Amino acid sequence: MIMKQDDLLGTLIHDVAHLLRLDIDRRLVEHNLTRVKWLALGILQKRGALTQSELSERMELGAPSVGRLVDRLEERGFVMREQDPDDRRSYRLVLTDTAMALLKELEGTSTSLREDTLHSLNDTEVSSLNSGLLKLKKNLRSRVTVIIAVTSLTAFKTTNYSEAFSTMASAI
Repeated sequence: MIMKQDDLLGTLIHDVAHLLRLDIDRRLVEHNLTRVKWLALGILQKRGALTQSELSERMELGAPSVGRLVDRLEERGFVMREQDPDDRRSYRLVLTDTAMALLKELEGTSTSLREDTLHSLNDTEVSSLNSGLLKLKKNLRSRVTVIIAVTSLTAFKTTNYSEAFSTMASAI
């Protein structure tokens, strides 16, 4: 069993992420908003109208979770589902004026959160932190992709390994 003192990096990443989540939750509570809803609204604001699957991909969440999230955002009057002009089977998620007003109200929240969190680091340290965390995320994503692919191969007991490994390689 790995003890907390044996895995300082993992523990630090976990602890920082936990404290950051608590801080974000505290800042959003007066708006009756969750981190995930704020993230979804921010992605739609930045990227424009997206399909539910595109939003799911950008959020790195499963389709069923994002489906429920979009339902809640629609109930709150933050998004509308509009028919995709290029694909009648698909809908695009569009921010409403209500969501745009809320996001305008929250503009300073991300800036103050960043400043409050990083105030003790200089620009070089912030750059190194970003660079290091992005490398860790890329490494972990590659490993997880391979693990999922191997698990899928085992589960489906496929005989077309060439196609399966080609698909895995393109995912990595």
